[in-house]
Amino acid sequence: MTSAAAQLRALLGLRWQLVRGAAARIGLLATGLLVGWLVHLVVTSGGALDAPTLETAIELAPSAYLGFGVLAVVAPLTSGGGNEIVPPDQLVAYPVRPPTQFLGGLVLAPLNLVWVIQLLVLAALTAYLTLDTSLARGAATTAAYVACLTVLGQALSWLVVGLRQTRVGRRAVAAAAVLLALTAIATIQTGQVGTALAASPTRSVVRAVTAEDATRWVVTTSVLLGLALLGVLLGSRLCGWALSRPGDAGSARHLRPVRRRAPRRSALRELVAIDRASVWRAPALRRGGLVLAVLPGLIAAGAAVPWASLIVLPGLVAAGAGLLFGINAFCLDGSGALWLASLPSEPLLVARAKALVLAETVLAAVVVAAVAGSLRSPGNPTAAEVAAIASAALACTAVVVAQCMRASVRRPHHAELRGPRDAVAPPGALAFASLRLALPTAGVGIVVATLAAFDIWWVPLGFGLAVVLAAGLSLSRTLRRYDDPAVRARVVAVVATG
Repeated sequence: MTSAAAQLRALLGLRWQLVRGAAARIGLLATGLLVGWLVHLVVTSGGALDAPTLETAIELAPSAYLGFGVLAVVAPLTSGGGNEIVPPDQLVAYPVRPPTQFLGGLVLAPLNLVWVIQLLVLAALTAYLTLDTSLARGAATTAAYVACLTVLGQALSWLVVGLRQTRVGRRAVAAAAVLLALTAIATIQTGQVGTALAASPTRSVVRAVTAEDATRWVVTTSVLLGLALLGVLLGSRLCGWALSRPGDAGSARHLRPVRRRAPRRSALRELVAIDRASVWRAPALRRGGLVLAVLPGLIAAGAAVPWASLIVLPGLVAAGAGLLFGINAFCLDGSGALWLASLPSEPLLVARAKALVLAETVLAAVVVAAVAGSLRSPGNPTAAEVAAIASAALACTAVVVAQCMRASVRRPHHAELRGPRDAVAPPGALAFASLRLALPTAGVGIVVATLAAFDIWWVPLGFGLAVVLAAGLSLSRTLRRYDDPAVRARVVAVVATG
C-alpha cells in the first residue's frame, strides 16, 4: 500500500497540473470549502427542530442511511469500477498498479453531486438524532458508515468487472441484476417496502448513533471501521484480479458479419442514426443509460411519491441524463470528428443531430421515471398536477439540452469512450457540470410545483412554455456560435485529438 499511496499522490499532482487555468483551480478549492461549510451548517441546525419534525427525522433515518448505501454500491457499478484520476490511454508508458486504481476511485467518489447531497442528509440526521446524546460519537459512527459503504461498493464493482470478462460471468451478473429488479418490483407491488426497511441493517447503525450506552456505540463503530479496512484490502486484490483476467467480450462479436444500417432519407437523419449508434457502442454510456432508465423509476415507485412531489422528479432525472454524455456531446464522434468535419454537409447539421439525440435521451429518461413513479402515487391527480408534471418534463428537458450544448461548444473534452471506465469529461468537470445542471432544473421544478398549488392547469403550462422558449433562444445562440469556423475547428480538434 505504500507504493500505491505514492503513485496516488503522483497521479493527483498530475491531475492538478492538468486543471485548466487558475479560475478552475480556485473553483475546485472553493467547492470543497463550500461542502465543508454546508456540512458544518447542517450539523449545527439540529437544535432548531420542533418535536414533530424530530420524530419524523428519527422515523426516516434508517431509510436515509439505506439510500446512501444503495448509492455507494450503484455509483461505482455504473462507472465500471469507479472513476479514474487520469485516463489510462495517457499513461501507457507509466502503468498504474491495481491498488492505486482502487484508491483513486475512492478518492474521486465524493466528486458526485448526489453523493454530496446524501452526505449532507446524513450529517443533518446525525445532528437531529444526537440532540440528547453525544454528537461526536454519532458523527464518528456516521463517518465510519459512509467510509464502509463507499469502500465495499467500490470492491463489489471490481468483482462485477472481473466476472463480466467471460460469457458465463456476464450471464451470471445479468441474471443477478434481473433477479434484484424483480425482487424490488415484487416488494413494491405487494406493499412490503416497510417490512423490508424494518429488516434493514441500517437500523443497527441508527441505534448506535443514538445510543447512550457506550458499548453498543463501540461495537458498531468498530465493526464498520473493520469492514472498511477489510474492503480496502479485498478491493485492491479484486481490482488486480479483474484487470488481469483475459476477456472474451469481443472474440465472438468480431466473427459475426457486420450488419449495415439502411440509408436514411436525409443527411440530418443519417447523422442522428450515427450518434445513436455512438451512444450504444460505448460501454460506459450503454451501462449508464440502462441504469438511468430503470433506477429512478424504481426509487420513485418504491417511495410512493405523492403527485405534488412528483413534479420535482423530472428536474432531477433530466440533470442526471445530461451528465450521461450531453455536457460533452461532440465526444460521441471521437477521432471520427475529423472525418465528419470534412463531409460536404452543413456544419450545423452535426450540432443539430447531437441536440436531437440528447433531447430524446433526456426526455425518455424523464418520461420513464415519471410514469413509473406515478404507478404508486396515492390518490388521483388533479388537472393542474398532470399539467405541472408534463410542463416540468418538457421545461427541464429543454434547459438541460440548452445547457449541455452550450458546455459542449465552450468546454469540449477529449474522450475515446472505448473502455468501460471512460468518462465524457474529467472528474472535476463532471462535478461542476452536475451542479450547473441540477440547480436550474431543481429551480424549474420548484417553481412549477408552486404554480400547480393554485390548481389552475394552464398556469404551470404557461411557465413551462416560457422556459422552453428561453432555452430555445439559448440553444440557437449556441448553434450560431458553433457555426463559426474558428470555434468549430477548436471543438473538432479537442474531441478528436485532445
